[in-house]
Amino acid sequence: MKPTTLLLTAAAAAGLSFASTANAQLVVGTTTPTTTNAAAFYINMDTLVATPLWNSAAQKKVNGLAADPATGRLYCNDAARLNYWNYGSIGTAPTLIAGMYRTNDNVAFTATGVDGLAWANGNLYGVTTFGSTTYKRGIYRIATESDGAATPHCIMTPLWLDPTGIGTSSGTISLGGLEFNPANNKFYITNSASTADYQPGIYTIDAFGTGELTRIAEFPNGLTRIDGLALGGGKLWLTLQNPGTSQILIYPLDLATLQYGTPLALPLTDGTNRASGACWAPGALSIFVPPPTRCSVADVVADGTIDGNDFIAFINSFGIGDATVDPAADVAGAGTDGLLPDGTIDGNDFIAFINAFAIGC
Repeated sequence: MKPTTLLLTAAAAAGLSFASTANAQLVVGTTTPTTTNAAAFYINMDTLVATPLWNSAAQKKVNGLAADPATGRLYCNDAARLNYWNYGSIGTAPTLIAGMYRTNDNVAFTATGVDGLAWANGNLYGVTTFGSTTYKRGIYRIATESDGAATPHCIMTPLWLDPTGIGTSSGTISLGGLEFNPANNKFYITNSASTADYQPGIYTIDAFGTGELTRIAEFPNGLTRIDGLALGGGKLWLTLQNPGTSQILIYPLDLATLQYGTPLALPLTDGTNRASGACWAPGALSIFVPPPTRCSVADVVADGTIDGNDFIAFINSFGIGDATVDPAADVAGAGTDGLLPDGTIDGNDFIAFINAFAIGC
């Protein structure tokens, strides 16, 4: 099946374009070493337009990608270095957190690159096929803050290990993409190994439960490896560098039917712009705004504290009673939890403010 070619935003082929696209969802990464090439793209799956997020830089290339929508962050790794990128920071390179390390005793540490990342149940996870006589291949929870040591570490804690890793063997599975499905509480992984225990394809892993590993699909078009994996819109999105061409191929797998749809092709600047991780991150082109809380309702003057200044500002605005003249007292009445302004000043605002002010946050 011939892939559909995606369009790049204006000037993207010549460098980073700071275009904004509100409905994009899929993020794909590259490991290009060329600093004029994009290291990550944001793809609008409705219009098939791709927007570069940041250019490649030292230690800012992308092997794996994961999104935490609750904090508005993308996590990405360049080999064993863990970085984060704030939603909406178009053109800004990710920030280094620390190196990722495995340890058995918090004394000896081994830097470990991961092949894929995923956000699951409030934590970051990664898969590694990094061979070792001490550590096994598998899924590891990765700390998103360093341990504060002189050489800072983001500690990796094993969650699921390759059952073929016996004795000094690290196992025979060859892990690539990683994703998590909150609907069934299972991970999805890609395996490129062809052994007595594994065949290339997509597997689910019940890492939080029984540990069961189940192959659910072959790779499309006779492929033997996949670089990235993302879950969104009822589909798994498989990404890889098209061998011999400067393209990222994207294959959608319908989870209901386990059938592949028409592939997409993202043109790259040159052959060094290699494909890597993927994640699903709606809204990542926009600056992240934390949802309102009861505390923010009482912080009327928005200085980070709740005190008499907030009380005076609220009472003055409430006395005016017109949100178009002084909206300070319009603190509630809209939103799923009622903590967004609704354009009117009434009893809902008074009750919400007094309750929050009394708590003091």
